[in-house]
Amino acid sequence: MPRLAFTQPADFLKERDFGQKIEASFDFVRAHFRPFGKCMLYIVLPAALLTGIGTGLMQSRLQLYMQQVKTAARTGNASMAPLVDFIGSPEYVLAILGSLLTFMLLILTTYGYMTLTLSKADSAADIEVADVWALVRRRFFGTLLATLGLAVVMIAATLPILGVFGLLSVLGSMAGLLLPVAYIATFYVMVSLSLFHIIWVREELGFFATLRRCFYLVWGKWWSTFGLIMVMLLIIGMMAIVFFIPQSFLNITSIITPDAASPNALLVVAVNTMSSMALMMLYPLLFLAIAFQYFNLVERKEGEGLHRLVGRIGQPAVVDQPVAAARYRAEEEGEY
Repeated sequence: MPRLAFTQPADFLKERDFGQKIEASFDFVRAHFRPFGKCMLYIVLPAALLTGIGTGLMQSRLQLYMQQVKTAARTGNASMAPLVDFIGSPEYVLAILGSLLTFMLLILTTYGYMTLTLSKADSAADIEVADVWALVRRRFFGTLLATLGLAVVMIAATLPILGVFGLLSVLGSMAGLLLPVAYIATFYVMVSLSLFHIIWVREELGFFATLRRCFYLVWGKWWSTFGLIMVMLLIIGMMAIVFFIPQSFLNITSIITPDAASPNALLVVAVNTMSSMALMMLYPLLFLAIAFQYFNLVERKEGEGLHRLVGRIGQPAVVDQPVAAARYRAEEEGEY
């Protein structure tokens, strides 16, 4: 069976089983490797590089913090000052802000590219970096505010767990019976809201309308959504382990060894930079899987793809070439 080219809505809006959604994520990257990769290179990579440098510098700063903690433990002079200095350090701030910026650009570039692919008039035309960049600039601040609001909702979803722990100190073991219920409610909310950004970018709804849409689509399909996210995280983790091994070795060595024997600080920064960049580049696979779950749920509950096909009855058929097929142009040599 030829792979889909993912150049028209019918390629996206269809019901897929569990394995097909994972396969579609990799097939999409394969089909759009050059144009999508170019968008990632020009839009996301600079921020990912900044984040990697900030993470590497923060790791070096963490080494100093751990040494201060060990010194305070030996002298019995415990203080919060080292922790405050670490959190307020430029390295820590750079790593946090860089991570937020990279996450926003990853979300908007990935889902923006998919949205533009769905809405383009010519299915054979590639999406240009300028088109994606225009969408990223137009939606950036709104998406940033929506993401911060989503973080507040996520934090609020953890309050039942904290409340149960508070009751444990008052009511004892009886309150422990509520703990599984609190965990289930929290995980249900978090998994349901995993569709937030694809709905936000594609459908351009308001914040609360997007929240309601998440719960509506996931209703009855929570377990498949949860399983898809877990499997994709496992796949990404397995792909990233080759970068994590040297990073973890250097980070642990730099913390537990004295200054004379610790690895070179520049080497620690370089390895952390490469690892952070590699992980950032793997995250789109998770976002794509979530997007195909969204398209699957939309088609199951609303039949949007079917309605589009019915609406095209009587119109000239659009013949979509398989990914592996060559696309000849008039100016190219060869037989047609």
